[in-house]
Amino acid sequence: MKNKKIYHFWIPFIINIFVTSSITMFIISIGFIISSRLNIFNNEFINSFYGIMILLLVNITIAIIFTLIIITLANNAWKPIKNLIKAINKVSKGDFSVKLDENLHPPLIKELNKSFNKMVNELNSIETLRNDFVVNVSHEFKTPIAAIEGYTTLLQDNTLTEEERMEYTKIILDSSRQLSSLSGNILKLSKLDTQEIIPDKKYFSLDEQLRQALLLLENQWSKKNIDISMDLKSINYYGSEDLLMQVWLNIFSNAIKFTPENGLIVTTLKNTDKGICVSISDNGIGMSEEVKGKIFDKFYQGDNSRNFEGNGLGLTLVKRIVDLCGCSIKVESELNKGSTFTIFLPINNKSVDNL
Repeated sequence: MKNKKIYHFWIPFIINIFVTSSITMFIISIGFIISSRLNIFNNEFINSFYGIMILLLVNITIAIIFTLIIITLANNAWKPIKNLIKAINKVSKGDFSVKLDENLHPPLIKELNKSFNKMVNELNSIETLRNDFVVNVSHEFKTPIAAIEGYTTLLQDNTLTEEERMEYTKIILDSSRQLSSLSGNILKLSKLDTQEIIPDKKYFSLDEQLRQALLLLENQWSKKNIDISMDLKSINYYGSEDLLMQVWLNIFSNAIKFTPENGLIVTTLKNTDKGICVSISDNGIGMSEEVKGKIFDKFYQGDNSRNFEGNGLGLTLVKRIVDLCGCSIKVESELNKGSTFTIFLPINNKSVDNL
């Protein structure tokens, strides 16, 4: 291997010396011819043997120095490219800890290294997300499947009372619904992750949509005797009705889930300087700062005790839809004092304020 490297070094070195010597000899020869014509040097010096020897030595020395300079500059110029190739090979083998120096010159190399580091960080995030996704999905599917299998086996016991049979049937039904919700949310999220264009935009009444969303969930909030307060300005909005309905349903479901019996959910809709503002507040259990910072992560559930139903994908869907629609979302919350989700929808010339 070493012999090969030496071979690859000396061949270009000798060729460079030969080429540089020839060019230098040609230039010096032209110089001497011109000098002789102008009588700068006498003929004795030009024809002198020592003069020729000095000429050759000067020529070779200049060629060697010039070649060494070229090789050094070439190696320095190619070094960042070689480092990049090594780094790419490491990344191709699954090593996402590779970093390139972002303080190099020229600016093009600096920008190249910055882009590479950004790419590796993104790949690392995707790999982490993929691993977490597989672990979480397998866990989320495993629990309800185990419940269905276990309680179905118990139902085969002929000595069960009617009350026990009904209880086991209800658990199986709830687990089936949980699986259906989980698989549906995963499919929706997978579709939204690759979607960049909002289809089927149209005019619709935003205030009426918020009322319909709460009506669809009436069975949930009426069971807990939750008081619903709505202060909605009449606004027609131009956008995706289906996508925004998913946003309201998920946020309202969360509010209902974490609000105690006889609690309160307040919804407002109005125009502001930042856009059309939808605010949904509850006086439920609230969130800590740590939980608040993770609620939009896939499969994250602030309540690890599993006292509340859910698969940790609802708010992830909300965030993706909000980003896709060019909206923004803000969360304010305090433990044991409730939470407020505020969504700002961009005002455009197709959104109509019904006054």
